[in-house]
Amino acid sequence: MAATWPPGPYRPGNGIDPPYLGDREEQIEAVRAFMRDPRHPRNVLITGLRGVGKTVLLNRMQGEAEAAGWIVVDREFSEPDSEPPAFANALLTDVNRALRRLSLSARLREKAAQLLQAAIESVGALAVSYGEFKVSVDTNRRRHDPARRLDDDLREALMRICELCQKSEHKGLVLRYDEFHVVRERTGAPTLSALLSATSAVQQHSLPLMLMLCGLPPVVDNLSRSKSYSERMFLTQELGNLRPPEDRAAFVDPAVRLGRRYADDVVDAVMLDTGGYPFFIQVYGDALWTGSGGETITIADFKRLRPRILITLDAGFFRARYVRASPNERKLMRNIAEVGESATSEQLQHSSHLRNNEIQPTISSLIQKGLIYRPERARVSFTAPMFGAFLRRTPD
Repeated sequence: MAATWPPGPYRPGNGIDPPYLGDREEQIEAVRAFMRDPRHPRNVLITGLRGVGKTVLLNRMQGEAEAAGWIVVDREFSEPDSEPPAFANALLTDVNRALRRLSLSARLREKAAQLLQAAIESVGALAVSYGEFKVSVDTNRRRHDPARRLDDDLREALMRICELCQKSEHKGLVLRYDEFHVVRERTGAPTLSALLSATSAVQQHSLPLMLMLCGLPPVVDNLSRSKSYSERMFLTQELGNLRPPEDRAAFVDPAVRLGRRYADDVVDAVMLDTGGYPFFIQVYGDALWTGSGGETITIADFKRLRPRILITLDAGFFRARYVRASPNERKLMRNIAEVGESATSEQLQHSSHLRNNEIQPTISSLIQKGLIYRPERARVSFTAPMFGAFLRRTPD
């Protein structure tokens, strides 16, 4: 009688905790150290390509902060949030969310009630003008003063909140923002620069404020363009594919804990296909677990199931990325795929019959969309393993 196995331990998905985090303990321990010393706040920037576990790590860090007694205000940004009025509204809303959390503190109500009320009245009436736009958080109070710059009001609000944290049972405030690469500085309308300058000013007063930002690689350039000192503000953690032996452990260990194993040649084949890409490891593991019945999953199981795995990835993961590109961008991606999973500038000029200055705007657009990246000078690569193979086997 065939064995009945429990539900699979693999978790393919966005931001879902895998059964084996793998290769990330060093980053988590660094954040734990920051949490233990709120007098010297530090900021964390998590970056990397899609599917490498950025959001999973960010969620784990958020859990560490909350367990250590910090107030965490979290948000996932989207492209419309990059517009200055929308960005200002998001920040002012988050400031108010933090203040509402603080208002529940019994210690503050007992010992600093007047300070708390003053902060509520001040922060609740913040308003920022961007030309014809006026941004404010809904409130019953009216502010008669003219709207000021976002960085001025944000600095004042964050300082009040962090000072109140020191008088409460909370260690401090964490602003935890995912998909932050979509936010870019706009000429004449401070966004990123306002957040960074306000944060820097608060931290220079040894007040307990931390930024936890997460996004695709363009986030690093976006931050540096907004403030030249941004690289000194953050501990940057650049995530990539899992390295040996963590890649094999992430694939093998969850099955072993439930009483099954993979033949060695299956592990080799999966590592070759996935390249240590965390999302693909979860996809392959889930498909092999549910699609085979023996205690040992064999190479015959792998060969039988691999076409089904590729069809699933083609219809969902790869196709979703492909349709985000414009016709010209798709042509250039196919030019890369003619070479392989990456191509040099010279190879792209040859295959596209275009000059380098004609190619570069399209490359920049594909990088901003997270579809390709520059692993080294004069070379671009797809941000997901096997994407070139998908293009080669798929008609336009």
